Amino acid sequence: MWEFFETMQQQLWGGAVAAVLVAVASGFGEHRRRRRRDVDRIGFMPWTLLQVLAMLAAVILASLALNLR
Repeated sequence: MWEFFETMQQQLWGGAVAAVLVAVASGFGEHRRRRRRDVDRIGFMPWTLLQVLAMLAAVILASLALNLR
């Protein structure tokens, strides 16, 4: 299973892609939360914070992957 990521650079790029996918999913969750029909049904998930942290992780992982060349 781990043979797919042969080098550390590939692992960092994989982590960056995963973080971007989490950011996109949390953006979709925030969109759904803002457009809910019943305003009184609040959620407990901090979608905006998750999106910001995921994008920060993606930028850090991508910059590390670029510096390993």
